[in-house]
Amino acid sequence: MEIAFDAIGFEIPNENAFHDLAEAVGKRGEVSILPRKDGVLHGRCLKFGAGLEVWTLFYESGKGEVVYADCRPAFRARHSHKISPWILTESDKEGKSIVHGFVEDTNTEVLFQLQNLTEVGTLVLEQTTLNVGLCGLAYRGEIFDTNVESGWKSYDEAAVNIIEEDNFWSVAGRILAFDALRNPQSGNDLYWIYVEMGSLKLEILVNQRALRGKTPRIGAFIEADVWLQGHILSETAKRNGYEGVDWSMHPADFWKALRKPN
Repeated sequence: MEIAFDAIGFEIPNENAFHDLAEAVGKRGEVSILPRKDGVLHGRCLKFGAGLEVWTLFYESGKGEVVYADCRPAFRARHSHKISPWILTESDKEGKSIVHGFVEDTNTEVLFQLQNLTEVGTLVLEQTTLNVGLCGLAYRGEIFDTNVESGWKSYDEAAVNIIEEDNFWSVAGRILAFDALRNPQSGNDLYWIYVEMGSLKLEILVNQRALRGKTPRIGAFIEADVWLQGHILSETAKRNGYEGVDWSMHPADFWKALRKPN
């Protein structure tokens, strides 16, 4: 999981660093809870701006026993996909919620870590179609000027010898858009890259240190290995995703954008 943290700009060199980050999220993160059959699942989400987040979860049994579940990196995607059909696999005590499904009206399969189950609640999960923001957190990427074969392969198909997890994917495609980001907490520089892979368009987040080859540009091609994660989009999640006014912008700049030519 440390390689996925690197994609959002956090270096986790050892177990102490991991626990320090988890403790900070637990203390400062936005609270959400989800009642379960035999207890309560507690979620904490600490937002760092620009869509960067870290989630922690812990499970509290009906007897008051607390089991620490998970701490994981996240990114709120800018685009959305409709997933149908789909199935959710949960493990409350491990804090894992995995969605397996297909992009609506296609044969494109997705399997990803659902980040915000405690935020959206179970009512959303009664829907036949999920509106989901997906982003792959990359631990490796390379930019090419020449065409590469578009691809979307699971861990098993690509035989990527990194971590044996089902929601790791090997992706390749043409760059449609990109943006340079900075993690305001760590100061690490990142790239948000929007990639076309035939029937699927996917957002990728990668640490600039982990990106090889050419500088990103529209029309270039990228190959990357990613951990796929996502958020269910609902009215509650949209409100919780609001990060406030960007005070680095001057109010006069907003009015300039509204001016009409004479």
